Amino acid sequence: MKKSLIALLVLCTVFTFTAQAKLFQHTDQIAEIQFNGSSYELGKHVGEVAKDQILDSIDRFDSTLGMMLDGLNVISISKSFEAKDVFNRLKVASPEAAAYIKGLSESLNRTPELLLSVAMSDEAILESQMNGGMGFLQTETEPAYNPAAPAKCTVAAQDQKNGYAMGAANFDYMAANYTGLIVLKHTGLDGKTSVIQTWAGLIPFGGIAKGGQMMLMTTNATEGTVREKAGGEIIGDGVTPSFYLSWDAYNIEKTADLIDIFKANDKYSAYFSYTVADGSGKVLSLENGYPAEVHYSYGNAKAHTNHSLYVDYDFVDEAFAANSLKRQKAADSFLGANDKFTVEQAQDFLGSDKVWKGRGDLMGTVTSTVFSVTPTKTTMIIQTDSVGAGKGSVIIDNTPVPAS
Repeated sequence: MKKSLIALLVLCTVFTFTAQAKLFQHTDQIAEIQFNGSSYELGKHVGEVAKDQILDSIDRFDSTLGMMLDGLNVISISKSFEAKDVFNRLKVASPEAAAYIKGLSESLNRTPELLLSVAMSDEAILESQMNGGMGFLQTETEPAYNPAAPAKCTVAAQDQKNGYAMGAANFDYMAANYTGLIVLKHTGLDGKTSVIQTWAGLIPFGGIAKGGQMMLMTTNATEGTVREKAGGEIIGDGVTPSFYLSWDAYNIEKTADLIDIFKANDKYSAYFSYTVADGSGKVLSLENGYPAEVHYSYGNAKAHTNHSLYVDYDFVDEAFAANSLKRQKAADSFLGANDKFTVEQAQDFLGSDKVWKGRGDLMGTVTSTVFSVTPTKTTMIIQTDSVGAGKGSVIIDNTPVPAS
């Protein structure tokens, strides 16, 4: 595979930009940026060290949008975001998330709205679906991979007692996401460390919160669909930009804090589920819904795919959201069959035909990540092209980044 810009820049070694920041190019696909400082400074730094790579990723994302719906592109979305004051809405909901975007926009010389048009990618999917393009409703045929079925994430988490927990997550999305993956390991001004898997520093899709919790994320395709059927606007009056949820989720120090974050605003522009475990005894499953709902429950183990676990919708059939029901059943069965699953068992599950979607021209599995919580740290074991026990992986944990 062609080397990324960052790989060429650092020649696959560690390069220290300041006493507070380090960059590791783990593979052609995955870079890790370690940073100690404010969220604004983090955004500035990410934009400085990965500018060309991020701008190239935005171009690739833009091309994919055009395939999803003729005329859909980041410029049209960003203009809509400017008209609807999305960035200022984000500043009100999450000053820290807005500070990161502001720093990134200054380094890249791009407007915050343009960056948010990528960072809030679910809104683009929903816009496509609303106008008859490729959305969350596509069916899936044999073989398991179908490029016209974007929403296919599968996650599962299990408490294993005495401070231990395990998790597994497939992030299935646009093929533009196969490269340009940047893991942000950030120790903030409060001394707490979060680790966020992102695409191009813009789309967070799971990681480790400041409190050490594993954060497993999926999209709720049902909620976007029910809003569409009700004629609701994606970013109407009183709607909070979803990047608030994407960013602030990783600031929690206690698992229950995430419930408060979801309940802080009534309406959101997109719909997510989070499955959260910290080894304290229970796993949290949480999702926001349309028009202004928050649903959650705790259990020893939880799994989630791309449909609501709390509301039964008559349009959810076996084909909905790339066989979301089938994948949910597979994840539940995996949890039920393994009292304390291991890293290797989780990798084999994530790489199995039931949930792994391959890598094709438009859509497929971007990353498969196993999470391990212990009393001392939380670790992510990330796989990309080849998934399963014994195959290559990148390992990143949440030990703090030293200050200067």
